[in-house]
Amino acid sequence: MKNLAEFQYPESVEAALALLAASPGEARPLAGGTSLVFAADPRTRVLVDLSRVGLRSITLAADGLHLGAMATARAVGRARAVADAGLAGLAEAAAACGSRLLQNQITVGGNVVGLYPWSDLPPVLLALGAVARLRSAAGAREMSVEDLVARHPRRQLKPGELMVEIVVPPAPRHGGSAFLTFGRTAVDYTLCDVAVALELGGDAIKAARVVVGGLRLFPGRLCAAESTLVGEQPVEAVFAAAAAAAMAEVQVANDFRASREYRRELCGVLVRRVLQVAAQRAAGRTA
Repeated sequence: MKNLAEFQYPESVEAALALLAASPGEARPLAGGTSLVFAADPRTRVLVDLSRVGLRSITLAADGLHLGAMATARAVGRARAVADAGLAGLAEAAAACGSRLLQNQITVGGNVVGLYPWSDLPPVLLALGAVARLRSAAGAREMSVEDLVARHPRRQLKPGELMVEIVVPPAPRHGGSAFLTFGRTAVDYTLCDVAVALELGGDAIKAARVVVGGLRLFPGRLCAAESTLVGEQPVEAVFAAAAAAAMAEVQVANDFRASREYRRELCGVLVRRVLQVAAQRAAGRTA
């Protein structure tokens, strides 16, 4: 960012929005800063540091779990509110966000808006049906995470707009979620990750959301795998069928670290394993 001229430290969301509105196209919000080097933009002249505006709260309310955009991955992974909400998959994704040092810097908003194939939180937030709350000097609006990551979130946000909060709806009474990622090392960028949210009704799977990340730029639902699950019993044969459907459905981009065939097979293995864990949690058993 050779044209960088200012570093601003607003003390409130309103002040941050005013700074962004005052320099359209030239002001950029800064959250955790862990991916700033990847997103260098020669037009950026003003960095608006959000570390003093608040937005760090993690609270459980009647309408769901509220995650402030500046809440860190470490805080989300350890939050009592996340455990009380029954969102084990979210805690697992937060704990997978690189090293502990990075988890103390990576923020919810930064991980979602600065989306990369290795971003861990977007897949699980998509699986959980989360909604992003956005604000600008002109007003506020909401967008589902599923819609937000259909294209790159930076293209979805309007000029001068900030994500201020993520709201995860209440987990169903007989619901369970899980997240798994796989890389060459514990802190390597993922080769594939899978997030699942299941709801059981009686002896059958009432609803299922299966999301894969890491294989392409944006995470996405595996609808064929989901339809294989709904109405069936949560048993190994059904999970194996869903894994096979996922492997047939998923699109895999080139990656120098592993072949497409390997990563497609990996996707199937992770889908089967994460379904087993989510089903156990939905049934009230300890995974």
